[in-house]
Amino acid sequence: MPLFEKTAAVILAAGFSSRMSAFKPLMELDGRRVLDRVVDLYRRAGIADIRVVTGHRSDEIRTALAGRPVTVVDNPDYASGMYSSVVAGVKALPQGIGAFFVHPVDIPLVRPHTLIRLLDAAGTGLPPVVYPVFTGRRGHPPLIRKDLEGAIADHDGQGGLRALLSRFDAAAREVPVADEGVLLDLDTQSDYEDLTARLEAGNLLTEAECLGLMHDVQGLPAAIVDHCRQVARVACTLAEAVNARGGRLDIRLIDAAARVHDVARLEKNHALAGARLLETMGFADMAAIVAVHMEIQIKPENPLDEAQIVHLADKLVAGQTVVDLSRRFDAKLEKYGHDPQAARAITRRRQAALDIQAKVERTAGKTISQLLAPFHENTDTTGTDGL
Repeated sequence: MPLFEKTAAVILAAGFSSRMSAFKPLMELDGRRVLDRVVDLYRRAGIADIRVVTGHRSDEIRTALAGRPVTVVDNPDYASGMYSSVVAGVKALPQGIGAFFVHPVDIPLVRPHTLIRLLDAAGTGLPPVVYPVFTGRRGHPPLIRKDLEGAIADHDGQGGLRALLSRFDAAAREVPVADEGVLLDLDTQSDYEDLTARLEAGNLLTEAECLGLMHDVQGLPAAIVDHCRQVARVACTLAEAVNARGGRLDIRLIDAAARVHDVARLEKNHALAGARLLETMGFADMAAIVAVHMEIQIKPENPLDEAQIVHLADKLVAGQTVVDLSRRFDAKLEKYGHDPQAARAITRRRQAALDIQAKVERTAGKTISQLLAPFHENTDTTGTDGL
């Protein structure tokens, strides 16, 4: 039986929300209740056994969850603190469960791919605790082996769940994730405003998450990470120039996709492999751009879009150096032109890049050299971006 079928979620929603002007579980965050967001997170990750621990205003939470496939667990001792809700939730878990997540309801922006990554990392030899880690910091939710339930029940609550789990640090597993949501709680009105702004920005990886995915999750060398960062700078510069003359390009999407366009650079057919990775993580718009950053089919009359901008930017950057398209592709032909198949691919990609460049120049009213003058273009054609 796959691990996720033997895994439960314990959602802690019993507190007073004393630092917030409203009751956190039932607050709306970008049009959806916080509690619904956390419940849906586990449903989307394939976790069927979901336990919501209630206390303060429990009747309202029960009403809000009516008809939903969750089990409500009342904690009569909720006023003594969050740890009592952990104990109540763990005691309510059924037989046959191998592991469980513990998730405070005020951590509402964790993504499903993070839970799946934790389950995958746990493997068959499940350690006592598996933690998501973002930029070196442990976050929520921990995945806890079921046989720790006795230690949880016996703990006096001092220091909370963190203190109890620290006893098992020697055997715990830390899993890097590209999900800043594991660190973001909803304690104050300022937190609420910050989380709302994140959601309004759309379903994209943030700059920090892009770096985390490239460096911590994928383990890519600095040269590839730096190349992608430079491609993002160039792509955003081109997009801003196009938008200044009436374009409607999504610069946030361009920036995010460019920063991870080589996310699978060490794999075969890395453009498609990177797109598949992003698709499984839930970032379809980014995946569509990454899929065509090496090879793109366009017609000169087609309007500029985000994929074309990233494709062109990638061809204008060798390593971290901004280069001239003609010189860059001439160098590629000189190096690989003895192979007829490679020569055809280089010629095809050169024409696509030149077509996109011409559209950018017509729209922006400036040449590429003028647009990219701040990048100090030179003729270095070494880099990490292949043919």
